[in-house]
Amino acid sequence: MPTVYIIIYSVYHHIYTLAKEVQKGLESEGITVKLFQVPETLSDEVLSKLNAPPKPDIPVISVGALAEADAFLFGIPTRFGTLPSQMKSFLDATGALWATGALSGKFVGTFFSTASQHGGQETTAYTLLTYFAHHGLNYIPLGYPNSHMFDNDEVVGGSPYGAGTIANGDGSRLPTDKEKDIAKTQGELFAKLLNTYHRGLEIVKKENSKSIADSAVANATEPSTNPAPVQSSSAGKEETAAPTTEKPQKSSDEPIAPVSETTRQVDENPTTSNNNENKNVPKSASKTKSKKEKKSSKCFCM
Repeated sequence: MPTVYIIIYSVYHHIYTLAKEVQKGLESEGITVKLFQVPETLSDEVLSKLNAPPKPDIPVISVGALAEADAFLFGIPTRFGTLPSQMKSFLDATGALWATGALSGKFVGTFFSTASQHGGQETTAYTLLTYFAHHGLNYIPLGYPNSHMFDNDEVVGGSPYGAGTIANGDGSRLPTDKEKDIAKTQGELFAKLLNTYHRGLEIVKKENSKSIADSAVANATEPSTNPAPVQSSSAGKEETAAPTTEKPQKSSDEPIAPVSETTRQVDENPTTSNNNENKNVPKSASKTKSKKEKKSSKCFCM
């Protein structure tokens, strides 16, 4: 199951009280919850002057431990409508986690306490959004899932950004049952969304693993499509002659005359005919012709 870290800063335990209710809501949906507080920067002397009770008996978280959780819920008292310096110092130290993207894709929510009804719960949420955006965290607001949030007959802390309580300036007002119930509702809804997301991840992983396994089996059983190598024959291998294409005879409009027997005989004995012609020519004529050919030639030798 997913693990959620509830990270708080609390002086008068108002935030700590709400955190315990948020934890109940998370655990009711099977979520593993770990509760932490950020380091205190005020001295014991200052805390005693503020009449602050001892710190809650929960471990102090280190910045590096954030990477181990699947989601976070930050419980924050407001200071002049924004983060107290203790929580801001803690978040400002997460630069190394930002550089490696260690928190990207995780889920986060918020809950608050203020001294008065309009003491800055919503503006504190706005201040946190810049941290969440830079880390790539998925911010889950509360909305209006609990009917106590519509009760205007009495002072009720909380807003669409998260559960809340009103503490008074001296911390004399404690969280009411309605405020506690809103905080528990926030834990339940946050857990349901987180469980849905992680169950979906498991389904996708199983489908991907099955697809890979099926593909491997198909490749192993599929017959080879490569053609078998042709074995060369021994000596005496016959080569196939390249096919010859006969040129078509040129068509003619005139019909071909039949060859007579006499013409065929003449064509069959061309040598005899030439010899007979040479015999009939007188030798003197032949010599005269030869001399004339010599006279007509000119020599250009110098």
